[in-house]
Amino acid sequence: MVNTSDRIEYVRFEKSYEDEVLNVFVDSFVKYPLFWGVFEDRFNSEIKLRSFYEHLMKGIFRATIRKDDCYIGIIDGKVTSIVIVEKPSDKPVGFWDYAVSGMAGIIARIGIKDTLEFMEMSDKTEIVVKSIPEPRWHLYFLAVDPDNQKRGIGSGAIQDFLIPLVKSNGGNLITVTTNSEKNVAFYINNGFTLVKEETLECNAKIIGNWTFRMDL
Repeated sequence: MVNTSDRIEYVRFEKSYEDEVLNVFVDSFVKYPLFWGVFEDRFNSEIKLRSFYEHLMKGIFRATIRKDDCYIGIIDGKVTSIVIVEKPSDKPVGFWDYAVSGMAGIIARIGIKDTLEFMEMSDKTEIVVKSIPEPRWHLYFLAVDPDNQKRGIGSGAIQDFLIPLVKSNGGNLITVTTNSEKNVAFYINNGFTLVKEETLECNAKIIGNWTFRMDL
């Protein structure tokens, strides 16, 4: 593992970075169970599935940053990581946020029924987090450019950026959820405690859901 913590700089997202950030965001979540696995049987070719997936992920990104803070990690002028975090004072991302961020294109591809079922499923992944009564900072997305994974960038984003960010703003609780079992060890190794493991269903697919918290 190459130590990159001394070279990575985190800055707030701005429009000039959008194309590069979207590429990293889309590429880092390919095959992710909730965003890819739920719909992989709906399309008769990998090309059509990939096109739908890219449209979905770009809509999710644009909807989320309407309400939540987005920071990007840069090494040698290149975007390598993305951290999207919800502060305790932030309002939830709602249907309108998705509607103005490209959800119409999703509906056109899979229909209103499956679109609403997917959005309901997405909401269910956060039920345990939202039941936590203490003020919390929620790590909505942590994305690392696939070409730069396995280099400690994800751990650095948590240890060297996110934790200091939360502490400097008076926060003492970070939460996160994942739908990928391979991420469980990553979060535990970075100081999170598993709160709940469960399974959810969407479009006849069973998706794992793991909720974590870190008390600072």
